[in-house]
Amino acid sequence: MKCGRGPAGDKTHKSEVCPVANEGSAHDLNKGVNGGRICWIIAEVCCNNKIKCSDLQHNSSCYSCEFRYKVTQEEGLINVCKATGEFLARHDKNHDKNKEGRL
Repeated sequence: MKCGRGPAGDKTHKSEVCPVANEGSAHDLNKGVNGGRICWIIAEVCCNNKIKCSDLQHNSSCYSCEFRYKVTQEEGLINVCKATGEFLARHDKNHDKNKEGRL
């Protein structure tokens, strides 16, 4: 969304890097760096919509986001669905590892 909160963003000196942009388990999905091109899934699954994108209205949904449609158009729906499945599998695996460490 060009918010400047990516890892090398121009606004990171004023605020934290966006947690979606740092999500390493999504790296390379949809040809993106970390969570940058599958952000709508990360925001839904990992953060329970607690991530506030500075360029979106707080009541808007990631699923109606212009960037999501752009990625889907560029990558194709089937590839986006495959990337989503791969991220969810990675996320579940990492979540299970973290859970085991707390028991």
